[in-house]
Amino acid sequence: MVKILKSWGSGPIVLNGVEIRCAVLEDGTPILNKGKMMRALGRPWKGSSRTSKPNFIGAINLQKFIRPELEELLKGVQFYDGGRLTIGYDAKMLPLICRVYRDAERAGALTPSQLPTARACEAMSDAFSSVGITALIYEQLGYEKFKHPEAFRMLIESYMSEEVRKWSKEFPDELFYQMDRIYGRQTTTSRNRPLYYAKFLRKFIYEPFEKGEILKELDARNPKSEKGFRKHRHHSSLSENIGLPAVRSQIWQVIAALKMSSSKQKFENNFARIMGQKYQPDLWSN
Repeated sequence: MVKILKSWGSGPIVLNGVEIRCAVLEDGTPILNKGKMMRALGRPWKGSSRTSKPNFIGAINLQKFIRPELEELLKGVQFYDGGRLTIGYDAKMLPLICRVYRDAERAGALTPSQLPTARACEAMSDAFSSVGITALIYEQLGYEKFKHPEAFRMLIESYMSEEVRKWSKEFPDELFYQMDRIYGRQTTTSRNRPLYYAKFLRKFIYEPFEKGEILKELDARNPKSEKGFRKHRHHSSLSENIGLPAVRSQIWQVIAALKMSSSKQKFENNFARIMGQKYQPDLWSN
């Protein structure tokens, strides 16, 4: 039984002027969204195929140009994107499709309606000539720095300070004022803030850095005691040149999202929009 892998991360890349949703699986397999890939090829999503293959490669006149390695990739890949089971194509298939159209055109086998797809393939092949499709997706989604353990360790270390600094106030009063407001609380102080405020800071201040890996490192370096307390504040372990500036910038982005929001739910939506994540547009209010 084949194990269905999870998505390590996902996001868009632009090919032939079309934004295509991509993912990288746990084992490094680069995946392209089926429907958006067809748009990049200049083909509509709807339409029937004359063969068992997808309609962008299903025409009878193309079959003799399809190589065995492409036949296998055309089966698609099932994977979990979050908790949702979906299917996409191994991105290594795209250069092979472009080769089919190139070979078919050179043989004079294309129909007039297939020429736009051939031109789209030609444009994308130019992009692949300087960097492979896998490398392109790795670079766009930031996977490359996670792929190599030593390089990733150096990245983590760049956020960290060699020694714990003396206490300093990094979270401005404005942050907690806005948190009190969206949670509908009276003004809080450091003495009476609820525990879920700490969870809020973890989720929206620390977790966005390097897909949560910086927070994992901070937790390891500054673990909780048996009573559930940490010896230092996490920001005390961050480096002056990279870690602290990153956190300070993130704090003010969170404050900006808080200020434009009237509730916790709307804050999360506005935060996702600021961070370039999926969000539900709200046309009426914040």
